[in-house]
Order: sequence, then structure tokens, then C-alpha cells
Amino acid sequence: MISGLFCGISGAGATMRTVVNVKSGGRTQLSGVVHSLFLLAVLLGLGSLVKYVPLSVLAGILISVGWGIIDFKGLKDLLKIPRADAFVLVVVLLLTVFVDLLTAVGIGMIIACVLFMKRAGDLVEGSYKAGEISNFDKESPWADEGGVPEEIKHKIYIQRLNGPIFFGSITRFQEVMHDIPNDVKLVIIRMKLVSFMDQSGLYAMETAIKDLQAQGITVYMTIIQPQPMYMLKSMKLIPNVVAEENTFKTFEDCTERLRDIAATL
Repeated sequence: MISGLFCGISGAGATMRTVVNVKSGGRTQLSGVVHSLFLLAVLLGLGSLVKYVPLSVLAGILISVGWGIIDFKGLKDLLKIPRADAFVLVVVLLLTVFVDLLTAVGIGMIIACVLFMKRAGDLVEGSYKAGEISNFDKESPWADEGGVPEEIKHKIYIQRLNGPIFFGSITRFQEVMHDIPNDVKLVIIRMKLVSFMDQSGLYAMETAIKDLQAQGITVYMTIIQPQPMYMLKSMKLIPNVVAEENTFKTFEDCTERLRDIAATL
């Protein structure tokens, strides 16, 4: 706001300082506020003390942080992901190294948006529904969910996803997945309306499932559309994270498994 008063344009927060902040344990907005106040204090007076920090120490910190922000996971999977996603990754990487970060982010976003619009158009032509992830409504079951055994209903949480999971919707997706209660034993992720998933969405899905499994929660996935299934299998999320036997072509098949579980209780 202050920058605008002097004809300045406020930019994003510095990536490297943000990485250090997160790796040091910062998880809330408060960590960013403390970070900003410290920088303001350095600017207004503490700079006279900071100047005694050896440049060799700063160089070591910068090298360490710079190494930490490299997306090694994305580079490792470069040959497995769709060519469009690989193209965006390579372009952003080269622009970051040889131009600057803001230019890389801007051009990368433009290319990714154009590619997503093309994919969304292809999906619409193929009769799949493409839209933003909508609000999760636990109180509005889908028509085929009536067969869940009553005796284990209180241990099951059905997560219904509506629309593609891509770089523009992963924030909402993460919020939806974090809404899952910790006292359930089984989460069923319904993928019927997830017509498209990109690399960012895949990594967000992997993180969410691993977080649930770390809490001792079993994850089932039902009615996975062709493109998400291709992504999940090519990146080995199925079967390395979610076993093949925990994926179902229909919700009725999943219900049969639930009945078997209920019978053993």
C-alpha cells in the first residue's frame, strides 16, 4: 500500500526468504509478518549490525537455499509427465536461470493457462465436465451412496471432488482435503467428476493421501476418469501410494468391499 503512494508496484514476496521461512517451521501468516517486521527493523537501524555478518556466510546461506528451491521431484519425473507439463517446467527453469524469476513465473503462468484452456476445451468436446472445484457438501450424498453399511458409517468419510485438479485449483483442493476429520478410519475419494489433473494437482493429491495415511487412515478412490488415471499410474501413485485393490471402477464395487469389512467387525 505504501509503495503505491510513491508510484511503485508491489511485487510478490521473495522466494528464497520464503523457502527459508517454511523450512524453519513457519506455517501461518504470522511467520510472514514477523519476517517483514525483521526486515523493516534492519532497514531502519539494525543494518549497522547486520553489516558485520561475513559475506562468505551469506554466500553459503544463499547457495544452500538456492539448492533447496530446485524442484528435483519435477525434474526426476520429467520423462513421465505429459509433454505439455514438461515443456512448461523446462521453459520456467531456463527463464529463471538465464532471465529472472518474475519473468519466468509470468511466462510460465501464461503458457500453463493456454494449455489448460486447450485441455478443458478437449474435455468438453469429449463430454466430460470441466469446472472449478466446488464446495464439499458432506450432507448431500450422491445417488449411488445408499449402500454404505450402517455399522461402519461413522468411521467412513466420503470426499466428493467436482472439477479438474490443476495448478489454479490446488489451494482449494488442499483446503477441502484438510477438512477431513481425524477420527475417521477410511476416506473414499470420489473422482467421478475430476476430468483432468496436471502435475501440480497430482503432487497435491499425493501429499494429501500420504498425510491421511500418516494418520492411520485408509484411502479408497472410485470412478477415476481416463486422464487422471493415466497420471496416477504413470507417476506410480497407483500402486505405490494407493494400492490397485483400493481403487474401484464404480461406487457399488467399493460398497461391496465395505460390506466385507463390516462383516469382519
